[in-house]
Amino acid sequence: MKILVSGGAGYVGSRVAAHLLSQGHFVRVLDRLLYGAEALLPLTAMQSFEFQFGDVRDRDSLLGAMKSMDAVIHLAGIVGEAACNVNTQFSWSINHGAVANLLATAAEAGVNRLIFVSTCSNYGVAEPNAAVDEDAPLNPISDYARAKVLAEDEVLHVNGIPTVTVLRLGTICGLSARMRFDLLVNEMAREAVLGRPIDIFAPEAWRPFLHIDDAAAVMGHVLQSEAALVTRRVFNVVGENHQKTGLLAIAREVLPDLRASIVQRKPDLRDYRVSGDRIVKTLGFRPTRTVADAFREVAAAVKTGYFRDPDWVGHSAVPINGFPAQ
Repeated sequence: MKILVSGGAGYVGSRVAAHLLSQGHFVRVLDRLLYGAEALLPLTAMQSFEFQFGDVRDRDSLLGAMKSMDAVIHLAGIVGEAACNVNTQFSWSINHGAVANLLATAAEAGVNRLIFVSTCSNYGVAEPNAAVDEDAPLNPISDYARAKVLAEDEVLHVNGIPTVTVLRLGTICGLSARMRFDLLVNEMAREAVLGRPIDIFAPEAWRPFLHIDDAAAVMGHVLQSEAALVTRRVFNVVGENHQKTGLLAIAREVLPDLRASIVQRKPDLRDYRVSGDRIVKTLGFRPTRTVADAFREVAAAVKTGYFRDPDWVGHSAVPINGFPAQ
């Protein structure tokens, strides 16, 4: 299969591209490179890999990138509340504004399948005693999630693309060549190895998590699934749900001497558990990696010295040079 991955130089996208290549697919990445392209360097020697510089808001860039592609995985975006708040106009133009252009261009180019990568943050705050499923009311409490909710609706009602699927991913954790340490599990692993105290806000809040390896694997699985099972469907993809106190217990199993404190303030209002049963029952996809796996891997990489500077500001969703004016 020939697959276009928009945002394929990013934290998740670079892992998705590598996974699809390992499965024998042809992969083309479209990316504006706000975060650099170092994560793609190991892929450039492969004949089945191609890179195209471009902006998903630009019709010509998209049309050229989609030429001869069978499928599109749309990952391009400004991810998370902190990054979106730096320049809300720019983040909205990417996270929501670009989607209509993406869909129209994909239909024009004759793309057969499209996966829109969304987020479980769309659930916001939910009933604490139950895991929400895909039919639960959406309650986005950030610009990032609000943009994703609007974009999902456009994707699910598009005409001209035979098979469209929305994947709502849990909070990602684990290693990537385009590393992010501004994600909860990754940050905890870094801080613990460096001997710094971990501050836990809203310790009883629930959050769904997904190992980055499973995030990559689910893309290929959905593309290979029978079209009738996935078209105009939404799937949660979640490995585990944990309270933050549970994350601390996992961290202490790996690094018993870590220092941590509970801070009684709540800057992040999200609190929700998410059910991933639909994708297990419908497609037979079950995540195989754990939060503990991610914590161990990130901690080992930091301890070994894989990162010359684990505190480098580029290890986040905010580009080191900020966002462009437009």
